[in-house]
Amino acid sequence: MDYVVKDISYKYTSDGKEVLKHVSFSIEKGKVTAIVGPSGCGKSTLVQIFSQVIPKLIGNGELQGSFDVPEGTFVSVVSQSPENQLFGYGVEDAIAFGMENLGIPQEEIMERMEYVLDLLNLQYLRNRSVANLSGGQRQSVCIASVLAMEPDILIMDEPVSSLDPNGKKMVQNILGQLSINGNTTVLVDNNLVWSAGIVDHVIGLLDGEVVFDGTRDDFFRDFALQEKLGVIIPQEVEIYRELSKSFPQLELFYTVEEAKKQLEQLIPVKEFTNTQVQEEEKEPVVTVHNLGKTFNDGFHALIDVNANVAKGKVVAVLGQNGSGKTTFVKHLNGLHKPTEGDVRYKGESIIKKTVAQVSKNIILVFQHPEHMLFEETVERELTFCARMQQVPFSEEQLIQVLKAYHLEEERETFPLNLSMGKKHMLTILSVLFSSADVIILDEPTLGMDGFLIKELADMIQKLSEEGKTVIMISHEIPLVFKTVDEAIILNQGEKIFEGSKEALARRDDIFEHINIQLPPVVRLSKELGLDEICYSVESFAAKIVERRSI
Repeated sequence: MDYVVKDISYKYTSDGKEVLKHVSFSIEKGKVTAIVGPSGCGKSTLVQIFSQVIPKLIGNGELQGSFDVPEGTFVSVVSQSPENQLFGYGVEDAIAFGMENLGIPQEEIMERMEYVLDLLNLQYLRNRSVANLSGGQRQSVCIASVLAMEPDILIMDEPVSSLDPNGKKMVQNILGQLSINGNTTVLVDNNLVWSAGIVDHVIGLLDGEVVFDGTRDDFFRDFALQEKLGVIIPQEVEIYRELSKSFPQLELFYTVEEAKKQLEQLIPVKEFTNTQVQEEEKEPVVTVHNLGKTFNDGFHALIDVNANVAKGKVVAVLGQNGSGKTTFVKHLNGLHKPTEGDVRYKGESIIKKTVAQVSKNIILVFQHPEHMLFEETVERELTFCARMQQVPFSEEQLIQVLKAYHLEEERETFPLNLSMGKKHMLTILSVLFSSADVIILDEPTLGMDGFLIKELADMIQKLSEEGKTVIMISHEIPLVFKTVDEAIILNQGEKIFEGSKEALARRDDIFEHINIQLPPVVRLSKELGLDEICYSVESFAAKIVERRSI
């Protein structure tokens, strides 16, 4: 029996606008359904209705229609903010919490805990404090805690936004296996990159209304709709979309292997020449010397890290979850004090400075926007840094930013009422008015749709052109290679690479070591033997067309 969403309409207040408008579709039992749509389209509201947060906990709105499931059906949600869903000091406490509330016997709780710890490769975390975990590790523990409750319908609201590529692949494999076993999963996520291989059914929402209800492949073939909804699709599908303009005979592909097989029929394949890249001299703005950090629980988060961050460059900090990335950048703005070593800004140590003092030059935008939003309106949040640092700004500058990032109508809105993507963008925009010339972004794409990610990429480029230095932690590897100039790679607390993007693209050994794959355009550039490595879909497609015409 399918689960039926029947004519749901909802508004948060009786005089407010309708967030959902006559939404109807079926969720097929034992399948994976993806609900996609731009930031603010009503996806998270729908999740709250599915989980009965609306109307049981949020009861002052107006709800019409229903989510029809058989009596006794257990629906559980993996939240997009794991901090809001993890209870207890340790990892075992967090996983056990939900099962204990269901009244499951202790012996069975322990059996299920062992199962999910093994399933998600989390045994190494079981005795760790939740507070000392990385964002991705917390997200994994959150997923484990929900899987342990064995829900009939598993709803995942942007479940892998903080996970590294390996973590995403692991969750994909688990959900695929659950589907084979007859479990039902609903993914509420505008990013279909990680889930393309397992999604059966796609529901597209726009302005609270259903605008698509069909199969994954039909959705991937509808280029106009993908653009309209701002859905993030696999780079392989982007390549197909771009190349099909010149080669209509191409069939849809969404893996590198399928892409290579078809493109080999179009162009002559050559041997890739792996030439050595000459690294340019750079003027450092931030230098890190023999940096080490050991937490109170004995965990060595950073081990003898040395690095130079060049002035005016965009620098990625890459690595698996738990490799020390966030710990590293929190030393750069003074939030963490090192156990050993030193951090310098323009040659001067920042170790003894307060965070407020450091933030005049180096500012960090947190991974989760809720940790930074506390003003009453979007306008006050946007100008907070400037007001605290006494940086002058004009009404004209304020209006310009509000308009450029589609927030003019939200000027008086309470920031926490924004969609996740807009909340994250607001925290990033607030630093534009600060005095800092080094801006650190920790997983800046969290909750963002394709429109916001494009705006983010343009903003990063503009900041770099203005001479500011941008340091970005991100697991979105295709975005990294399109955006950055240089990279620092950490693995188990140690630095294993520092250099230009061009040098990194030629280091297959590094990516094998950290078990992360290069972007599809980079891999295909090398495997097809193009004259140069491409970092964007557009440049790759142009090279294929050029070689075809030779």
